[in-house]
Amino acid sequence: MKQQVNEDVNIRPQLDKACGLDMHKDKIVGFISSKDGGDQKLREFGTFTCELKEIRDWLQENDVGHCLMESTGIYWMSLYAILVEAGIEVVVANPVHIKQMPKRKTDRKDAKWLCTLLLHGLVRPSFMPDFTQRIIRDYCRNRLFYTWQLNRIRNRLLKILESNNIKLRSVISSINTLSAMDMIRLLAKGVTDHEQLLNCARGKVKEKKELLIKALDGTLQPYHHTQLQMLLNDYDHVQKQIDFLDTSINEIIAQHYAEAFHCLDSISGIGVKSAEIIISEAGNDMSRFPTADHFTAWCGIAPGNNESAGKRMNTAIRKGNNYLRVAIVGAAWAAVRIKKSYWHALFDKLRKRMKAQKAIVAVARRLLKVVYKTLETLTVYQEKGIAHFVDLQAKAALYHQSRLAWPNTNTD
Repeated sequence: MKQQVNEDVNIRPQLDKACGLDMHKDKIVGFISSKDGGDQKLREFGTFTCELKEIRDWLQENDVGHCLMESTGIYWMSLYAILVEAGIEVVVANPVHIKQMPKRKTDRKDAKWLCTLLLHGLVRPSFMPDFTQRIIRDYCRNRLFYTWQLNRIRNRLLKILESNNIKLRSVISSINTLSAMDMIRLLAKGVTDHEQLLNCARGKVKEKKELLIKALDGTLQPYHHTQLQMLLNDYDHVQKQIDFLDTSINEIIAQHYAEAFHCLDSISGIGVKSAEIIISEAGNDMSRFPTADHFTAWCGIAPGNNESAGKRMNTAIRKGNNYLRVAIVGAAWAAVRIKKSYWHALFDKLRKRMKAQKAIVAVARRLLKVVYKTLETLTVYQEKGIAHFVDLQAKAALYHQSRLAWPNTNTD
């Protein structure tokens, strides 16, 4: 007897009732539905705070405990905070993962589509940090922006000096030193006396007095002094902001993440700033990520998949958390510069068959796996040195030889 096969595959709903919220700058469209398709409601709202509270009340009146929204820019953040505070479970999803069919896109259809995905459990929630982690994350990112601004100010200072033949950069390795900054402050005040300028020299710079005299002989005009003074005022203000953020970050680390910070600081290549960025972006709870590979993929340093007809194509790394990726790649560069370390030996081996930029990403991925294990177990990292790398290579060679020498059991 021929067995009858149903052609349609039905996915059973996972929730009794859900809501999809299509977010925009000035408009939010909400769609509510139950699992059997009944009790459907569609409504549009504005984006002022009083209107966001209306969305909360609307969901509570209809007994909706779950809702889904896209992470569209920064517009979702305020509504997310209001709904979470009211006890509603909010899922924030990557727009790429829940994209609507082309040529079928309207605000109302998007809201309905989001509600359908949530009802059937077909959406992957994004990583959402807790309140304390959001604070330290904002502080670390703001510090990064201020650091970029500080670098721009230094470049503008250097441009004015070089355009007037003040060749400090040819004598001192960087203008970001106490000696150079003190000289620039005197130049901004119109001081041209060589003795006063040379008194600012510290350390090895004192041995270059003759070169300094030649380097400080420029063509600065009074309006250049004004420009330098303005830039120095900006420099002092930005530096003050960075110092304030450093103090605030250190206080949060000491109160909530002291043990995790101590463990991260023990890993080769990871310094104070790198450890702070890792904690601010990933937190100290690795249970959010099933494995270390999931963690590296979320960071954006895992290779992507591109396979068709059994053939694997060359792929670049995946998109992920840019702030964490930059920090871990910088830490990897620092780790490979440690002589006779495991990371130095690993980089040398990879460098023989690929470019340095690609090799350092591979090292960063392994380093991030160490970060995952360290935070998961909260244990201090122990550098095993180049001997550990040689031992692993010998074991891999023996395993490969044993597979080649294994007799072929296939018989004709």
